[in-house]
Amino acid sequence: MLSQSRFAGYLAMNTKAIPQRPRSTQSLLFVSLWDNCLRHIRLDMALDSLSPCWLAAIFTIFIASMTAAPKNTWKKGRAIGLGVISGVFLCEVILRIYNPVPPAVKNGKLVLPANQKKTFTNNWISKLDKQIHYSRNSLGFRGPELPFNPTAILSIITVGGSTTECKYLSDSCTWSSRLYEKLHKENPAVWLNNAGIDGHTTFGHLLLIKEYILNLKPRYLLLMTGVNDVELDQPDDFDRMAEKKIDTRSAKLLLKSLVNHTELGRSFMNYYQLKVAYKKGLIHRETDLASLVDNPLKEEVISAKLAKQSPYLIAYRQRIDSIITLCQRAGIQPILITQPALYGNYIDSATHISVGNKWMAKDPLGDNCLLMEKVLESYNDVLRSFSRKTSVIDLARLMPKNSIYFYDFTHVTNAGAGKMADLLYSELSLLIHPVNKK
Repeated sequence: MLSQSRFAGYLAMNTKAIPQRPRSTQSLLFVSLWDNCLRHIRLDMALDSLSPCWLAAIFTIFIASMTAAPKNTWKKGRAIGLGVISGVFLCEVILRIYNPVPPAVKNGKLVLPANQKKTFTNNWISKLDKQIHYSRNSLGFRGPELPFNPTAILSIITVGGSTTECKYLSDSCTWSSRLYEKLHKENPAVWLNNAGIDGHTTFGHLLLIKEYILNLKPRYLLLMTGVNDVELDQPDDFDRMAEKKIDTRSAKLLLKSLVNHTELGRSFMNYYQLKVAYKKGLIHRETDLASLVDNPLKEEVISAKLAKQSPYLIAYRQRIDSIITLCQRAGIQPILITQPALYGNYIDSATHISVGNKWMAKDPLGDNCLLMEKVLESYNDVLRSFSRKTSVIDLARLMPKNSIYFYDFTHVTNAGAGKMADLLYSELSLLIHPVNKK
């Protein structure tokens, strides 16, 4: 089987033989699109997992198919159409053989990136390590492999979004890894894995639990959720990718569901979602409190925003209840963890900046830290309301609001992960019981 570099070299040598004619307008448009794609995709570590050889191969194939420029208008249009179809077809074939950015959901099933080990360079978040070592075990989780005799261990799995996965912290620096070290030191029978997935909502958590967690039957499931579910009452585009059916409710949904059945379509969908997340400020980038602007909001703006959460909170409560019921019926004890954040109305002890009215831009109808704290707390209150049905750790109130512990409003630094582990360890010591020795 050809290696990636040899395959790319073979394509390059063969395409050199193609007569070099003036590039068509379509070729130049594609080059522009490609350059735009690369400039956006690098914002969230996507290029770290891409193979340059395969990208070069796809690029060469597409450009080669677009360079012909016959004089006859009809022949020119036909050549362009044939080139586009050929290029798309070849890209689809290559991506089905090897996709450098594999989809999280494929054919209606959640796909976890198992047996991964990589080191990447961090050049955009100064509060984090320069070199980040990231790995996933054979289960697709972060943490040690599952022991041969799972029934003899005290098994714990953490579930959540990016604030649980901690993608930009090295394996040994995540709060789940540090928590595991503390628990394992006290009780060697403890096994803990991190099943957090960046961008996951409670819709994704339900899918993960049904397809993976229930089969593993851990003793405890630690669920930290909330921030990704704000104003969400139905699956977002990521969650909809789990559906196998063709959605005919609208032309837009029909197109998305058709696109979801191709590797090339899913790749463009991933790029589109990354671009949308970037515009919303949801991807990982450092937040400098000193660079924020004052954005005081009128009381009626705050009240309207909070009132808007009502239907979303009802749907969120139902999903949390479903997760709790699903786990308990399977003999798994769920422990809910409220979401800590840097939002709020306080003076940051590290920078001495008053945070309450600060935000990324001045907008009298927009947001600020005071409002976002109230919004996130309404979702944390939903978790707190289940304290009679299952255990709840109120990490949102325990975690100090200090910019030393966060590199943006919700994601923690190495120091923040250590602080979270300390706080969770103190709380879990009262909740987790050792394995019964026979």
